[in-house]
Amino acid sequence: MQKPMRIFVNDNGNLSLPAYAILDNMLNFPEMDYRTFDEMCSFFPKDKPSSVRNALTELKNEKYIIIINGSTYAVNKLRIPNMKLK
Repeated sequence: MQKPMRIFVNDNGNLSLPAYAILDNMLNFPEMDYRTFDEMCSFFPKDKPSSVRNALTELKNEKYIIIINGSTYAVNKLRIPNMKLK
């Protein structure tokens, strides 16, 4: 059985590990995209809410994610062509 393809971020090591982990999950697991802050925290129960918020802020500042309707985080699909598919 062939391994499923995954999207990898070309960030050159600029993202923090928590930000990279959240973005990797949002890119590769459809149920992780289009989620509120509370929903994101439930996906990462071992992380403090402040860590999740800092990672989401970092991703937003780097334009990897956008905020929809004031509270829903989504991957910025315009950035995907600059990423790797393996």
